[in-house]
Amino acid sequence: MLKDKLAKLLPLVNFFIKYSKFIIQHYKVLIILIFVLLASFSFYEFKKIKRTLPNLEKLYNYEPALPTVIYSQDGVKIAEIFEERRYPVLINEISPFLKNAFIAAEDAEFYNHHGLDWKGFLRALLHFVTFSNQKQGGSTITQQLAKNVLLTKERTIVRKIKDIIVSNEIENSFSKDKILELYLNTIYLGNGSYGVEAAAQNYFRKNNMKLTLGEAALIAGLTPAPSAYDPNDNFQAAKLRQSYVLERMFKTGMITKNQYERAINENLVYYRAESPNNKIAPYFVEEVKKQLTNNLEIENLGKSGLTVYTTLNTKVQNATQIAIQNFAEAYQTRRSFKGPIKQHGTSFNQHLKEFISSKPKENEEERAIVTFINEEIQAVGIVTQKGIGVILEEDIMWALNADINKETGDTDINNVLKVGDEIHVQKLNKKMQSRIINDKKFMFTLNSFLQYFNNPSKDSFARYTLIDTVGIEAAAMVMDSKTGEVLAMVGGEHFLVSQFNRATQAERQVGSSVKPLYYSYAIDCGFTPASKIDSPKIDLDGWQPENYGGKESGRTTLMQSLALSYNIPSIFLYHVMGPSKVTKHLTRFGFNWPLSDLSVALGAGTASLLKMVQAYSIFPNAGKMTLAYYINEVVDRNGEVIYSAKNEKIFPLKIEPQFPEDAPFLPGKTIEKENEVEKLQMISPQAAYVTLDLLRTAVHIGTGQGVLGLGNYVGGKTGTTNANTDAWFLGIASQLVGGVWIGYDDNSKTLGTGGTGSAMAAPIWKTMMQGAIKNYPLKNWTRPTGIHEIAIDKNTGERSTGSDAIGVFIIDGTETGGSYFKEALDDGSNPINNQQEISNQNLDKSKHN
Repeated sequence: MLKDKLAKLLPLVNFFIKYSKFIIQHYKVLIILIFVLLASFSFYEFKKIKRTLPNLEKLYNYEPALPTVIYSQDGVKIAEIFEERRYPVLINEISPFLKNAFIAAEDAEFYNHHGLDWKGFLRALLHFVTFSNQKQGGSTITQQLAKNVLLTKERTIVRKIKDIIVSNEIENSFSKDKILELYLNTIYLGNGSYGVEAAAQNYFRKNNMKLTLGEAALIAGLTPAPSAYDPNDNFQAAKLRQSYVLERMFKTGMITKNQYERAINENLVYYRAESPNNKIAPYFVEEVKKQLTNNLEIENLGKSGLTVYTTLNTKVQNATQIAIQNFAEAYQTRRSFKGPIKQHGTSFNQHLKEFISSKPKENEEERAIVTFINEEIQAVGIVTQKGIGVILEEDIMWALNADINKETGDTDINNVLKVGDEIHVQKLNKKMQSRIINDKKFMFTLNSFLQYFNNPSKDSFARYTLIDTVGIEAAAMVMDSKTGEVLAMVGGEHFLVSQFNRATQAERQVGSSVKPLYYSYAIDCGFTPASKIDSPKIDLDGWQPENYGGKESGRTTLMQSLALSYNIPSIFLYHVMGPSKVTKHLTRFGFNWPLSDLSVALGAGTASLLKMVQAYSIFPNAGKMTLAYYINEVVDRNGEVIYSAKNEKIFPLKIEPQFPEDAPFLPGKTIEKENEVEKLQMISPQAAYVTLDLLRTAVHIGTGQGVLGLGNYVGGKTGTTNANTDAWFLGIASQLVGGVWIGYDDNSKTLGTGGTGSAMAAPIWKTMMQGAIKNYPLKNWTRPTGIHEIAIDKNTGERSTGSDAIGVFIIDGTETGGSYFKEALDDGSNPINNQQEISNQNLDKSKHN
């Protein structure tokens, strides 16, 4: 058997011996042949790889994704829209500390090689072919630039070859300083930072040129793994990397031993990246973004690198924001908790890891999960996306009171929050109560949740409150009546809770704030502040309006009727002038209200706050309506102006009034058709000035007294709708026009007792204007020709020089007995308690007047 097997193997052995001799005799030829084959294959693969390489044209004309930065008119950055937060700087604008730190840490021979560090490359290749798990970079700064801008980030031998080829081409095409400049502007350094300038601003809130050596070394140390070395999340790891960079700088002679020691011991103060987007004027910024996208057709604001200069004034905006915040705090008791975002129940632990690793959206407040509730010390333990925290009973009393037990009157945290609830929270700037810190069991349980964090933030333990609320909302805005610049806008109490802009998007009944718009028209038609108006009974299909509080007004003057916001005289004035005619006039402001409907006289029509503020601009602007706008100028990344309001403004509420026959005219004069009427001239300058004085009277003796104390050149009008569902104040402070609206988003809810324009809206208006007039000092209104002042008895309207006399302005010819004089009287002999009646029968006779 064995002999047979050997016999079979013998031919194979002979074959091997034969060809072994042949290989030995011709080994040189075979080596050459193998070399040629390998060279040919390598050449083919090289050509194949080279064909797939990117063109360096991208680097020559490099346009990285740059943020769109939005500024206020007073030069404050109010927003950034970005996909990559990057602020490019030239090489001579980069700190020497930074340049040297990156070179020492990443590529000490940068200025000596031609794009490739052979030692590093061979070391990385060795680890690759031996399947080592140890990651080896070996990439020069030039190679990193090639990878960041032109290539992918895959870890393969092919990509390494591409690195070498592209790096060689880069070195042949650019100077070393230009390569370094491009690299330092493109590298990602964590915390939302692309490039060294963004990193300097995000981590240390300063320009890169102002960085200390220790700060520069920390930033350079982030390069291999920005998230792992982020000092906010892992300070010890960041400190080790900083030490490595400083040691490399010292060993390469870039810094002295003294500099090294000072930098190592430097006390570092660092920050998380912060966006101004939701802090200064979030509702205004959203309006600007809409116009950039819709009107200027900017496709990608996050990459376009635009600089946008807006009309906003941050000082006026801050005053407006404070006014709204003060209001929200004052009416906390009228809020309730909307409820949790999600309910994880008692199995919430299974979701904590995923929850903590997620990041809050830009337009969203911080989230938290309720982990336990301690009724004994009235506290709730929570885990946020950054750490642990506490919600105290006293910080959410508004929510507890909203869910109070109607029978016992008791409050209970468990009625509002439950374990496992995922909620929105806001950090409070308040000290932690001693009862929490001294409760060892509570603190032990709370601290046990730190195990879910790799490196909890140093400010992770804090006091929080709930912010997902349902309650009274407020909106406010201020506009320059001369230019149309919107100086301030607040569309609600909390932007991160609701992005619905109640200043521009909400259409609400305007109440008595509409009255000055048609009273001024009456003045253009021959009425004066001294004109008498009747107060008849009104009954239209069951509609029986009354004066606020059921007060009897009787026969009164136009001045008193407006100042005290009487309803019945106002309806009668509207009726006498002709409802169709007056409503057509109001339509010129952009209102879409029904003709011949007397309820319009009391503000039954709806409008946005923006529309009302625009309408009120006629009074300080000589009767001409000013259209609001937000953007002054847009500059592209190359410094070219691509839009300017000097050429053409973008109006959020463009109005092109119809009915030129209803344009203003002095009494008795008609408009000649051949004369072009200024479309936005709503009333005459004379009527505008007279109405301004009436609005000032409303502040001094009428419903607007809540804004007294601002100065002489302030006037305004309150507005309160039926059942107190909406409260308004529209007013003028010299050249500024501003408005405030208060109400529930659900317009079926009432503001209740005291929910009036004078009680709720006027105080907000006063607070915001106190800040506004510091920057826009009060000045007298320009008095036009064609008017004169007379003294009248403030109660009767008769000429008087007595103690009750008050000065009013009237248009020439409208004085008592004048050519154009008018009063709204059915019968001049009627007594003060007028008993005339407006009903469907006698309304039909005059509704087309």
